[in-house]
Amino acid sequence: MLLTILFFIIVALIVVIGIKRNINFGLLGIIAALCIAMLVKGESATTAVTNNFPLSLFFNLFITTLFYGFANASGAMSGVAQRIVYKFRHHSALLPFVGYVTTVVVSAMGPGAMSTPIIVSALVFSLAIQAGYHPLLASLAVWSGTMVGDAVPWMSTWQTRRGTYQALLGDAYLPQIDHSLWLLLLWFAVVYTGIFIGAYFFFGAHKIKNKVIEVEKPQPFNRNQKLSIAVVVAVIVLLIVPQFVELIAPNPVTGWMKDNLSMQLLAAVGAAVLAFLQVANFNDVLKNHVPWGVIFTACGMMFLMKYADAMNVVTTLATPLATANLPLWLLPAALMVVNGVLTYFCDGRAISPMLQPLYPVFVALGCPVEDVFLNQMFGGTGPSLSPFSTGGAMALNGCPDELRDKTVRVQMLFPWVILAVTTILSVLGVFRLFTV
Repeated sequence: MLLTILFFIIVALIVVIGIKRNINFGLLGIIAALCIAMLVKGESATTAVTNNFPLSLFFNLFITTLFYGFANASGAMSGVAQRIVYKFRHHSALLPFVGYVTTVVVSAMGPGAMSTPIIVSALVFSLAIQAGYHPLLASLAVWSGTMVGDAVPWMSTWQTRRGTYQALLGDAYLPQIDHSLWLLLLWFAVVYTGIFIGAYFFFGAHKIKNKVIEVEKPQPFNRNQKLSIAVVVAVIVLLIVPQFVELIAPNPVTGWMKDNLSMQLLAAVGAAVLAFLQVANFNDVLKNHVPWGVIFTACGMMFLMKYADAMNVVTTLATPLATANLPLWLLPAALMVVNGVLTYFCDGRAISPMLQPLYPVFVALGCPVEDVFLNQMFGGTGPSLSPFSTGGAMALNGCPDELRDKTVRVQMLFPWVILAVTTILSVLGVFRLFTV
């Protein structure tokens, strides 16, 4: 018990020190992991790194973000967003949905959770000002659209989540983990789109009278932007089409493509092609368009989590859960609420590692992998709309000063609505549908 308490104190200190002193959580996690390895397990630092540092996770994150970094650097993603908005400039009542769909499309084309708000936030808030709808809808469009777009299978986030659960549960659970990722995309699209539609009517955006919005006509795509989009689309097609063909009409060709054309391989080839075509400066992409901080955080904290067993975390947490006789259907919902409350005040990427030792416990007790995964993900994403959390803060990136106070006041309350809705869905058993 003492070691377990010490472990969570270490994690809490990492979060507090990281936030207060602006130090990457991953660096602190690596230091803590090495200390535990040497002082508790008696390993050398070299052995600890060789055996437990998540190199595969590092590679997955690096190679996919490097690939999409070329599209960001060339301006292709910004061009896509501008064209969608320009197309609907005459339909102001639909502009909240235009902002939402634009964010989904841009996010799904590669920028993901860290870069998409930077690309679209100012544009979406500009629409809110000109059309006259509540600015929370702009912030909500950027936040929820980013979440949905970032959940598609060709994103680095997909690989991160898959690698994290694979490391926690083992290779035997890979079919359920892969199934969970597809269910997450489905439920993110359904739930977050539904919440956005509800907010659209609640804040009266459907009553806006149509008027022409002043949006500058986008310049034609240049050579580098066209090449970037073509390569991104080619990678997505090569990754997704064989999987769907195999479901409908299995054959040796698409079977080989499905087994061998992984996202890691396609992203590496795509990045090499874009570098060869010189759509952007390689050093600039490497320096400014690969989210090194996010990669370092994910790998450093996962390295620390490898030593949860050495601190008796799993055993300590499993014992009371196994003897409490709580209904299994309540355990994932409880995980969501705890994760959600903490995420409201802090970055979800820092909170999730604190709770990850519980995942194998819940699965061992009989909870479906998909149910645990979905509840954890909704708990770690829904309340992140809070302006105190990274997701909400980045969604406010393009909010003008005159709207910031009005937006923040409502944005402080709305995450609790999201958490309440998703918790109710969990308790009703919605997230247990389609489990295997």
